[in-house]
Amino acid sequence: MKQSLEAFLSDFNRQTLTPACFVVAYSGGVDSTVLLHALHAMGLPLHAVHVNHQIQAPANAWEAHCKSQCEQLGVPFTALRVNVEPGKLGLEGQARVERYRAIFNWMKANQHTVLLCAHHRDDQLETVLLQLLRGSGLRGVGGMRAVGPVGVDRHLHPELLLGRPLLNCSKASLLEYARTNRLQYIEDPSNDDTTLRRNWVRHELLPSLEEHFPQSPKALLQLAEFFQAHYLEEDSITQANSPQVLDDTGALRLTPWRELDEAAQLNTLRHWLLGQGVRCGKLKLIELARQLLINKGGIREVKKGWQIKVSKQQAHLLRTEP
Repeated sequence: MKQSLEAFLSDFNRQTLTPACFVVAYSGGVDSTVLLHALHAMGLPLHAVHVNHQIQAPANAWEAHCKSQCEQLGVPFTALRVNVEPGKLGLEGQARVERYRAIFNWMKANQHTVLLCAHHRDDQLETVLLQLLRGSGLRGVGGMRAVGPVGVDRHLHPELLLGRPLLNCSKASLLEYARTNRLQYIEDPSNDDTTLRRNWVRHELLPSLEEHFPQSPKALLQLAEFFQAHYLEEDSITQANSPQVLDDTGALRLTPWRELDEAAQLNTLRHWLLGQGVRCGKLKLIELARQLLINKGGIREVKKGWQIKVSKQQAHLLRTEP
């Protein structure tokens, strides 16, 4: 555990400046409890943030538990409350969006820049498998990154980073750490509800796969690492092109962009959109690139709520609805 955390911090420090304080997403479950305890034991400056979704009956008791644990550790604690209205993402999906949105808004208001989450190796395995089953692109199959930009509301918080220090740790190792250190944590009964897709993957699909193909967890994680390495190299090339094709306002300069080869055009366009929080599938990217190659001003539709306005050989991404 300690070696994994030290390796994460070493890599983090090579990529960016260490913040004055790390924000820890603290649900009170075993994963985030272990993360908070282990980072505190290393002497890092921390601030724990708990989001009360107000969905389950014991939600207030869970909040009180988290506050009490932080008081015992001497870690600053903040509780945020959100109202979750089920939408097209479902209750769990919408709760996730509201949770991150509340944390990011709080971080911005309090000048924090790095959020640490307790996703671990088993979570990564579930994510990779879910992305495969959903037919996601190869980037999606690459799974979660140890350090990267935030996903929810990225266009509003380009300065924020999300870190996952436990991504190389197994669930079993976290449980062992909790037992060894006699940690008190919350057990959310919804984690056993297999009507929820991720829980079904965790409790039914993965055990069945491993029974018939014992090497499958290792193979899936190796696949994710392969795709991450591939796209890391691709992103480095795209980043090298950025000064030529992006101006100081973040607009896409179309004249130099059109001089790139087709693959570089698509990668740069994807990078430009994603940097402002807009994800597009491969077919949509190809169509947008085709439209931008036409030397003509006007509006290009990206997706619901987003447009590209072309004027004076520059493309500006516009949000058309909140």
